[in-house]
Amino acid sequence: METITLKLDRRHIQKLKDQAEATGCSQAAVVRDLIDRYLDQKKRPSLHEQAKDLCGSVSGSRNMSRKNLKGYGRD
Repeated sequence: METITLKLDRRHIQKLKDQAEATGCSQAAVVRDLIDRYLDQKKRPSLHEQAKDLCGSVSGSRNMSRKNLKGYGRD
């Protein structure tokens, strides 16, 4: 393993300490876990990429903002 140095403000340091204490892990382990989670999340396709095959498969108005809402919200 290699060592890096980074600067954190007191708020982040306290959150890191609290998380390490709550999980029973070292602060370094918490940081590694957070980095892994963040980078894995970035690899996930966007919602549009996941559902692009569905685009255009539903009939109806292309612009729902033009839908007639006459009387909407009135008793």
